[in-house]
Amino acid sequence: MDITAFLRDNNLASPLFVLSTIFLLLLIFKQAKLVSSKNLPPGPPKLPIIGNLHQVGDRPHVSFAKLAQKFGPLISLQFGKQIVVVASSPEAAMGILKTQDRLLSSRIVPTAFQQASLIPHSLIWSECNPTWKSLRTLCRAELFSTKALEAHSRLRQEKLGNLLDFLRCKQGQVIDAEDVVFTTLFNTLSSIIFGKDLLDFKDEHGTQDELKESLRTIIKYGGRVKDLGSFFPMLERFDLHGIRKGTMKEFNKAFAYWEDIIEERRVLVTSSTWSSEQAQSFLDRMLENGFSNNQINQMVMVRFSSLSYF
Repeated sequence: MDITAFLRDNNLASPLFVLSTIFLLLLIFKQAKLVSSKNLPPGPPKLPIIGNLHQVGDRPHVSFAKLAQKFGPLISLQFGKQIVVVASSPEAAMGILKTQDRLLSSRIVPTAFQQASLIPHSLIWSECNPTWKSLRTLCRAELFSTKALEAHSRLRQEKLGNLLDFLRCKQGQVIDAEDVVFTTLFNTLSSIIFGKDLLDFKDEHGTQDELKESLRTIIKYGGRVKDLGSFFPMLERFDLHGIRKGTMKEFNKAFAYWEDIIEERRVLVTSSTWSSEQAQSFLDRMLENGFSNNQINQMVMVRFSSLSYF
């Protein structure tokens, strides 16, 4: 085939097309050179523009584990313009999370959690500013201190007793162990945070399944690897996959379960007759410190999201 005639017949020999092609190739080569020049761990070969996106399936942790078997416990991948280093062994993870934690503590906020109304109040995703420090101080004093853990021991024993009582009532019957454990753990946290249970073992209205599904969907959105907006910044604002919109929808569903409790306690805490000795839960402490609903919702979601894996 005559290449010159082919280009002319398909209008591929125009100056604009030639210049555009040259520019695109230069951009690709420049990016590839920039990536290769970095002192990065080994990793699989990369394709132009998309990098290693084609090698990550619907279960990224499985894909990363397979790649680690071939390239080692510390590998580098390229997703669009984003460079990702994956640690797949306890030793590599300890080097990142403990040995070099100060150098590597900054983090990229996943698309799902880039919510303008929520990020400033998040203990996980917000910047290390005075607000974040006050959140951390409150959590450390009210949730993780030795005194707090000892105070909650009676509550944990009570929830365990409720679980055993339910199992005795169901003796000889088939039960869903996953749902029973989820309810026990969820009620333990909700009692610490709100001072009351939010779920019932019988779950006659299907509340448990709805709430658990919302939590799982939020985590699923947060773990989405194949998001064009994250890998190509120029597309980020368009939310092409509907991740931010979908996550916010699930957030609102979950928040609705405890909105009435927050407002009820807010009325009591802000009344003239309130004293700090009357505080019964972590919610009361947050309200005493003037936390908004957005701040409270974020703090609650951090605690509850871990249960979505049950």
